[in-house]
Amino acid sequence: MSPATLLAGPIAGKLCLMWKLLLGIAVCSAAACGDNQSGDDAAGSDVPTVVPECHKVDGDLSSFQNSSDLGPVVAGTLASWDPDGRWFLTGTRVGGVSSFQFERQGLQVIVDRDPTQPGTISDDELFQRSMLVDAQGEPYTLTRRVSNLAADGSLRAERVVCKGTACTVCTATLIRATHNAAEGDGDHLTLAGQLNSPTWGPGYTFNVRVVGTIAYLIRQDGLHIIETADPEHPVELGSWRRAGDGYSNDVKLLEANGKRYAIIADYPSDVVDVTDPTMPRLVAQIPVEAHTVFTEARSGKLYAYFGAYDGTCPVFDVTNPEAPSRQGGYDALSSIVHDLMIDNGIAYLNAWEGGFQVVDFTNPSQPIVLGKWRQTPTHTSHSSWAFNAGGRKLALHGEEAYAAHLDVVDVDPASATFMTSIGTYKTRDWVSIHNVMVVGGRAYMSYYQDGVRVLDVSDPTAPRALGFYNTWDPQADYTTSGFFEGAVGIDVDPARKLVFIADSPRGLLILRDQTF
Repeated sequence: MSPATLLAGPIAGKLCLMWKLLLGIAVCSAAACGDNQSGDDAAGSDVPTVVPECHKVDGDLSSFQNSSDLGPVVAGTLASWDPDGRWFLTGTRVGGVSSFQFERQGLQVIVDRDPTQPGTISDDELFQRSMLVDAQGEPYTLTRRVSNLAADGSLRAERVVCKGTACTVCTATLIRATHNAAEGDGDHLTLAGQLNSPTWGPGYTFNVRVVGTIAYLIRQDGLHIIETADPEHPVELGSWRRAGDGYSNDVKLLEANGKRYAIIADYPSDVVDVTDPTMPRLVAQIPVEAHTVFTEARSGKLYAYFGAYDGTCPVFDVTNPEAPSRQGGYDALSSIVHDLMIDNGIAYLNAWEGGFQVVDFTNPSQPIVLGKWRQTPTHTSHSSWAFNAGGRKLALHGEEAYAAHLDVVDVDPASATFMTSIGTYKTRDWVSIHNVMVVGGRAYMSYYQDGVRVLDVSDPTAPRALGFYNTWDPQADYTTSGFFEGAVGIDVDPARKLVFIADSPRGLLILRDQTF
């Protein structure tokens, strides 16, 4: 039975019961299920509490064509509401989006800057429905409704995606998109310079690594090599993009044979000679489909470790980067090894739903598992960085999901708290943390829409905020509704007191670090 059929009963009481069953409303008040209220009577306190959740129901492309298919609303609450701007969806993860963006034009509303399929707005609700096609050419419908303005300024938001024979129905609390805790642009971090060249193709900016004064930026359109000797005026020296398909997501640099090489995680992964930054050239490919890569110099050799899409961590000897040689590997028994950090032959692997795993690769052909933390809070082990503090070995651990945050994990095998969290930090549930690293006793984090965060982790049980910079302006023209948007990749140059950010919509950002 389709949702439209479920909600089509002629009796108001039955309609309210079905609405509760479908959308998780805990209390059906008279204001919600009785006669329509006037704007004055219905305002604020009379609206039902939103119960955020997502679930699937039977349906097809003809489902949820009308607002009534989503159940009743409290009439009149939107009479004085100004929808213009961006609004966060909170309380639960709503598919791949974090927000809605509205622009009112009379009785019509442009949603997420798509003027081809506008919505409508009244004193009761905002409603919009679109027919779309996904990347594989499959049609789907997207229905959005906003209603029930509460006294605290929040609203009820619904988003329904129907494809094939099923619909995903999500309900969330909608709040005006702002910086975290009403912060300003930054504290102890300031913008020095940025680069997002008009010659670059469209697409996401993934990661950055800095050697000397040169930044190596990985974007969807390839590798960009940028001189930052004057951080206020970065200049692109050269670029490289592989021929054909690929998904270049990560880059690490190494020096060998008097040359400099970039190892780029892709499928397969690439070794690019960047000795002459104006003329990078491909010199080898490594037969690994990898999301991330980490390099290490140990015992007179250079090693490259890969976080692979098949849930493994292969290891290659890249002492001669132009002739890589596989040395061994480890199966993390997960869907992906999403990220990794290596410290003196010990790998700190982020195996997504397989958890955070510590593996001894001292002998790459015979890796030994030292410990696992499988039940991470959101079951998404995304990024990690090992460091020493208080005389013991610790690791920063970041997730990537709704409610994702930072954990400080004890990774000393001799400790009584081995592979447990001893400290935590987060901003807000509806913004995910991304990459983490430690430099000079400071934890540096790229935090998507919450920009860059710096913590003092000298007391790992109580990380203390030292500074931040909000790279993402919630009301800027460059923003989208994507959940994974904002500050993504990060690297730190402590000598010059600079922080380098790969920002998904803005390109390369260079920050002055005044947390010292």
